Amino acid sequence: PAGGTVHLRDFAGRIVFLEWFAVWCPYCVAAAPQVESGIVNYYAGRGGNRYGVPVLHIAINQEPRSAYTAQTDAFVKQQGFKTVVNDYDATSTNQVRFLFQSSGQPIFVLINGLTNSPTHQPWQLLSNHLGYGQTDFNQVLAGFRTVIDSVQPAIVQPELVNQRLTNSAFEFQLLSQPGRTWLLQSSTNSADWVTLKTVTPTNASTWIRDTGAPAPRRFYRAVLP
Repeated sequence: PAGGTVHLRDFAGRIVFLEWFAVWCPYCVAAAPQVESGIVNYYAGRGGNRYGVPVLHIAINQEPRSAYTAQTDAFVKQQGFKTVVNDYDATSTNQVRFLFQSSGQPIFVLINGLTNSPTHQPWQLLSNHLGYGQTDFNQVLAGFRTVIDSVQPAIVQPELVNQRLTNSAFEFQLLSQPGRTWLLQSSTNSADWVTLKTVTPTNASTWIRDTGAPAPRRFYRAVLP
């Protein structure tokens, strides 16, 4: 709400993408729609990063002067920013952005908000980037996506369900986190295991088909590489 105080902990459980802007900055104005398409819409359409971790974009206005308020409001509405905060106190002093960069804008910061990730620490700084015009920004956005897609959630053990025999082939479903890689293994004695295939599901459910299942029985499991 207007006038409310925002804490980073308010966004726990997500990858947080912070974008500092000033409405009079041409690089900020140019970057905003590209971030919208290359980050915000990209991950909204995919339901999060490659592992399903949600990505939250926060636009941060660093310009406190009242002469720019109407222009800033119009820019926010035009860009369709969903979450917008101001970075200045009662004395019109920026309080947060100088923790990341000593000057300039736009500033782009990525922070891991997961507390149980096996790949990153809670509130770990993933990226701290200044500027727009010095490089090919599409390349920068691709770098942001690489970092975002590297954050994994806590490992949830997969399930093998809905087993069935179809035309001499044994089939079952692998229920798993999207993007997580598993080794599908089989055994005839539950002691000696052979890897059938490596699977990286893109959806929560994937069908597995084994055409070489011998009689009278075979055991299956999914393990991490």
